[in-house]
Amino acid sequence: MFKVSGCASMVRAAVFALLGILVSACATDQHYWAPPLDAVRIQESRSANCVDNEILLAGRDALAVVEQTRRDPDNAIEKIFAEMTVSAVIGEIAYCDSMEGEEEEKIQAALSDFGALSYNAAYLRPRLSSLTTFPSVYLLSKPSSHRIIVYFPGIDAAAGPGDLLQSLKAGAAEDQPVAGQPYIPRGHGGFREGIAILINDGFFLQAKSLAELEEECSQSAKSDRAPDRKTVSLAGFICTYDVADPTRSDPIELVVAGHSLGAGVAQSALGAFNGMTWIREPAGGWAVAAPERNWPFRVRAAYLYSPPLALYPRDEGCNRVSGGAVNPIDVYTVHGLTDLTYSIIKEGDPVPNLWRPGGPSINCVEGNHFGKMVSIPRGEEPDIAARTPVTIKWDNPFPHRLQSYRKALANALRRTQDDRPGAKDEKISEPMGGY
Repeated sequence: MFKVSGCASMVRAAVFALLGILVSACATDQHYWAPPLDAVRIQESRSANCVDNEILLAGRDALAVVEQTRRDPDNAIEKIFAEMTVSAVIGEIAYCDSMEGEEEEKIQAALSDFGALSYNAAYLRPRLSSLTTFPSVYLLSKPSSHRIIVYFPGIDAAAGPGDLLQSLKAGAAEDQPVAGQPYIPRGHGGFREGIAILINDGFFLQAKSLAELEEECSQSAKSDRAPDRKTVSLAGFICTYDVADPTRSDPIELVVAGHSLGAGVAQSALGAFNGMTWIREPAGGWAVAAPERNWPFRVRAAYLYSPPLALYPRDEGCNRVSGGAVNPIDVYTVHGLTDLTYSIIKEGDPVPNLWRPGGPSINCVEGNHFGKMVSIPRGEEPDIAARTPVTIKWDNPFPHRLQSYRKALANALRRTQDDRPGAKDEKISEPMGGY
């Protein structure tokens, strides 16, 4: 799918591959399906397992705000903060830090907590690439919502050494286009490899229309057979949980989110989720094509919490590419993904600046953040600005924790509600609708 350029990078890649084999030789494909939700299961899941109940309540309140703002287009900022808060709550549940137990127990507990937010959910950690298990991904949706939330967790206490190795494989990976293959943007070698793993594991769909997919769903086993599926895929998820709205024919919406390492994988996955592929130009060069007309998905938004620099527009120093490299941020911008992306960065968090934006670093790469920057200064509310540089300082003991991001976003959401005329007369209801 791609190759790493430069002698130093090749040596480093070989070392990481060998270490991956040594530490992950017994890796197995992990996948879990939660039983489809019904009113009884939702009622039984009123208390959280992976997080404090107040975090679950924050998620429910934010979901209710999303539903309210769907009917009021004038509250766009309020809706964005609400969706960011929901995705941050999903991330905290995925980490499951508040619960003691084995990894499988935490995954099952997280799936149960997602049920308490009225989500059907499934989990996948594929087993490919030097026998490592990487990356982790949760899929969440509500029946007939026509929307799937795709969440990539970062590294937590339960993560295997393979995750850490993938995170450290930051050397630039050169484009090696193959006609018709999904587009993986040029950048962080470990994150790119994660997307290649998902593609090889059958996570993404072959290009087909939504109508064809629904016909396959009707002919295949549905929810009662979900635990027997060999792996988690977008197609299997849609069939199992009846995601598609039967009154709609437009593509199913994807909200892609992740924290830390997961935000890096999410950045690299946007092109594949949007059905973008490599094509050969008449003059002999390569370009990235828009999805086929019948591609059944479209990225609606991407929320990146503490995103590492994952996309590399060009190389410097020891990793210089021999011409023809496609600027990934330009590609994302042309295809509309940059305007749908929110890079959420808290002041003092070191991860978004591990290799300096806009200049060479110890990894011989030049990375850039992209999308709308959501800057969270110390002790203040987030500020959304399009492509505004963010200054990162290391002066906070725990700025990287997703909890600190979620609290800041929830506070910002409350402030936008309090500032809105008539807000005090409104009541937060139970979450409903599609988000």
